[in-house]
Amino acid sequence: MVRTISKRIINSIAKSTTDKYNSDELEQMEYALVTILFESIKMISTILIFSLFGYWKEVIIIQIIMCSVKPFIGGYHEETQIKCFITTLLSITGIMILSMQCTISFISNCILIFLSIFCIWNQAPVINSKMPITRPEIINKNRKTGLRNVTIIGLISIVTYNYLSYYLIITWTILLLALEMFNKRKN
Repeated sequence: MVRTISKRIINSIAKSTTDKYNSDELEQMEYALVTILFESIKMISTILIFSLFGYWKEVIIIQIIMCSVKPFIGGYHEETQIKCFITTLLSITGIMILSMQCTISFISNCILIFLSIFCIWNQAPVINSKMPITRPEIINKNRKTGLRNVTIIGLISIVTYNYLSYYLIITWTILLLALEMFNKRKN
């Protein structure tokens, strides 16, 4: 349904503008719109589900971190949107359970943040084989953006250690994003 709606929107844009788009440009626009719509539906659904259980702030923090880091570093990808949604729900549930059940010392928090940043620095970006990025300048830009964002967020976790309980959500989310980069099996 989302793909059909996206195709209709892109076709109406192509017909209504004076610019002539070739088939590659139309396909790129359609792909971008489909991706944005699927991700928006997934994000809104996740926020609604966890808000029903009283975890509105927590899921918002996790979603902000994931949206500001994951598109730039890559990581785990599912084949279907349903599998992706279920994996996202399980990941967020795991992060919240860890943040509620596990307390860690300041030094442990710093070590987990620095190890996560090191892993991301060493691996990023993980290229999705279904939508590969081939231009080296885009790959380098994504890597730098992902590293910058995760470093800033990691520093927020370290600085807020004594002031907010949300530092654990930040730390576990960053660690999960770093771990997701190592899921690929070599054929």
